[in-house]
Amino acid sequence: MLEALVIGPRGKMGRLIVKSLDAAKNARIAGALAPKGAEYVGKDVGLLCGLGKEIGVKVTDDPESAVRDCNAVIDFTFPEVSIEVLKYAVKYKKALVCGTTGFKKEQREEFLKASEVIPIVFAGNTSILINHVYRILEYLAKNVGEFADIDIVEMHDRYKKDAPSGTSLEMREVLKRILPEKNVNIHSIRGGDVPSTHRIIFNLPGERLELTHHATTFQCFAEGAVRAAEFLLSKEKGFYTMKDVYGIS
Repeated sequence: MLEALVIGPRGKMGRLIVKSLDAAKNARIAGALAPKGAEYVGKDVGLLCGLGKEIGVKVTDDPESAVRDCNAVIDFTFPEVSIEVLKYAVKYKKALVCGTTGFKKEQREEFLKASEVIPIVFAGNTSILINHVYRILEYLAKNVGEFADIDIVEMHDRYKKDAPSGTSLEMREVLKRILPEKNVNIHSIRGGDVPSTHRIIFNLPGERLELTHHATTFQCFAEGAVRAAEFLLSKEKGFYTMKDVYGIS
């Protein structure tokens, strides 16, 4: 059974992950970790996150005990927080799902190194459909990419701090692996409460193909995160993506 620790339970994604874990058949919320001294430390996670009931799990700001008492950590916070969480996950050899974006290259390398010790899913986007979009992009890059001008237009809510988004960067990585010399521009828009929209445009003379993905709520990301954590329970170590989780070949 998945016994998950949620990092940042009062955050936008943290709340939804708690709800997804509560609804899952073979999972339970083992703990919730807040920043040191947060005013909601000690509160019941169920009441804090809108489950409408107490679940007997209190929010803590002690990473040692929180990580020690779970079998998987789910973290969608900020790079500086995620790097600290990674250290404890390695120390106690716990599986880690990291959906945080905005990492620097050297920070990403810390996750690669840690995967030699623990199993990690590192993902800019945990939704099932967006990960199938990556597969479609591979096909298009191989078959029409050299003839096309390619642009990525992405829109997120006004509170998203990183731009371009992790998803857009992953899309560009997919394309550049096949088209290393191709210039792929990313155009970022931040505003309102848009969860996530990505449009990939292939422009050719006389015709244009637009591939668009809309996330209408953030729930798809939370459910994907729980699925990723369940996937890691059978792994001893390694660096995985959502493509592995969903079995996309």
